[in-house]
Formats: sequence, C-alpha cells, structure tokens
Amino acid sequence: MTESQAKKKQMLEKVSDPNSLLPTNALLDIQEDFRVIIGTYERLLFGVNAYWTEEKKKVKMEPVFIIPAHTGCIRTVSVGGHFLASGSSDEIIRLYDVKKRKEYGSLGGHHSGDITDIKFHGKYMLSASEDHTINLWRTKDWEFLKTLKGHKGKINSLAIHPTGKIALSVGSDRLAIVWNLMTGRKASVNKLDKEEPMIVLWNTEGNQYAVMFDRKIQIYNVSDAQVAVTISHRSRFNTMKFFHSKATNKDYIVTGSEDKYLRLWDLSTEEGKCIKEIQGHKLRVKAISVLELEEKTLLFSVSSDGVVKCWDLDDILANSNDTNNQEGAIEPLGEYNTKCRAICITSHQAFLK
Repeated sequence: MTESQAKKKQMLEKVSDPNSLLPTNALLDIQEDFRVIIGTYERLLFGVNAYWTEEKKKVKMEPVFIIPAHTGCIRTVSVGGHFLASGSSDEIIRLYDVKKRKEYGSLGGHHSGDITDIKFHGKYMLSASEDHTINLWRTKDWEFLKTLKGHKGKINSLAIHPTGKIALSVGSDRLAIVWNLMTGRKASVNKLDKEEPMIVLWNTEGNQYAVMFDRKIQIYNVSDAQVAVTISHRSRFNTMKFFHSKATNKDYIVTGSEDKYLRLWDLSTEEGKCIKEIQGHKLRVKAISVLELEEKTLLFSVSSDGVVKCWDLDDILANSNDTNNQEGAIEPLGEYNTKCRAICITSHQAFLK
C-alpha cells in the first residue's frame, strides 16, 4: 500500500462513523423548513438548515452538520427522496439518510475517475465519471446494476427525463447521448457544437432540454431535436437551472456566471431574452439550486467564496420589468458563509417529523 493509499484509507475510516450527521446541535429540536447541501474544494460537506422568519419575508440559515466527507474535493451533491449522495475526485460516492441524519456508507470500486454528476429518479441512481462511464444503482439495497458505455471522454453532466425512461449525458467528446434506461442501452448519439458541453437539463414537461456551453446555452425541442432557443452572453456561464413559473405558466432558465451575476432568461423568443440580472455575489457564481415549494419558488446560489444566498424567484420574475438592475435592487432572503471554496449545491424540503 502506497503512502497516498494509506492516507485515503485513514480518511475513509475517519468519516465512516454512522453518527457523522449527528453533531450536538442536530440532536436538538431544531426548526427546519428546508435544507441546503453544499460540497466544497476543502472536502467538507455542509448541511445548512433554513427556516422562515418575519412572516415568510426572510430566511434564517444555519449549519446543522459539517463533515469531512471525502479525501478529495466534492464535485457533486444530489438528493433523491431521503437519500443524499456526494461524489468526489477520490472516486467514491458517499451515501446519507438526510431524514434520519445518519451515514449509510460508500460506493467505491466501480469508477476509476472523478465522480462528476449524480442523479436520482424513483428507486434508482445514476453516477457519471471522468472515466467515460455512467453507473446505474438500485437505492433499495444499493446494488450495482449496470455500466453504460458510449462516451469517448469524461462525462460532464447527465439528466434523467421526468418519465424516468430515458437519460441524457454530455461530455468532453462533445457528444450528447440519449440512453434508454429500460434496456440500459444507447438510443442515439448526437454530435454537438465545437465547444465542450458542460451541463444538460430537462425542463419540467420533458419536451425540451438545455445544453450549456462556455458562453451560450442551447434549448432543443425533443420533437425534432432542433435548437429552439439560443442564449448567449460575453461572460462565461458556470451553472444553470430550469424554472417553471406558475404565475406565467412559462419556462425560464436561471444562470450564474463568471462576472458574479445571476440572470433570468425568458425562453419565448429564439434569442432568449435576459429579463433580470442581479449582482448577487462578490465572486463568480459557482452553482445554483431551485426549490419549488407550494407557496414560493426559491433559488439558492453559492459563490467561489463560499457564501450561500437564498432568493425569491417569484419576486425576481415579478420585478423583471424593473430597469434598476443594480446591486441592492433585489435583496436575498437570507445567506450563510461556509468560508470554503464551494463547488456544488442542492436543496430539499424538510421531512415531516
């Protein structure tokens, strides 16, 4: 065993405590409406509880767990049901039960590269890696089911269709592959633009999907596989999420960029109109998460400086005609500083006790 392998083994043993999600304050009867999970370059996994104050005008955010989850930087975090999974450059997937606040263990040995993306759907989980493969897992017993092979380079992102029957993946080989999850085989392979695709997403209805490149986002129709909308900007895109407004019954895309701005894009025109921009952070916006509640739709954004902010997306959309886009025009509902270099973020509603 090499020195690096010995250190990795020591770290894995250190974070294998089944009560690792139960620090002292988590044992108390804490108030919780929703939770934000942040993965960092420093290998720390943050669980931040958030709850409403001031008659749902503000959000209080405070950590409920901070754990050294991996031996490498955390590349991706995902929640499915009551499961939380984190993937890292250490080639390990760590599993947690966020309802019971305990660790399940880890999945290793099936990927030989950084874990780049993890997605849940129903009773299954997909994990993507720099090793060019996607692995399919069953969450009931965490049985490894199948490896999906087709990419010739690292896989940057994957997305599962709302029906759960197909998935999309994009990678450094500039391919977009459609997978038939019923058979575990490729359904189609499409060559994309000359740029490397970084993120792929389905919209809520599943009739469109978006592919994010460095400085543009293309929205494709499923019906004819043609580009319906192209969003372009001079500043590099780092992250994006679809958002469906109940008020307008329309799809929008929210982006976070290198220039520190959050932007809301209307997809009703071929050019994709930016209808609101907010300088929400002091450094580049690294990752965002959208949480749809019954009464509100929330946006969580995190910057490279580790500051997490919560925004009212409905309020941002309602004020999209306001030409005053300077900092301070839209205020965050709340924020929390992890004081780490944040890489990824996800969010989920609180579980009923």
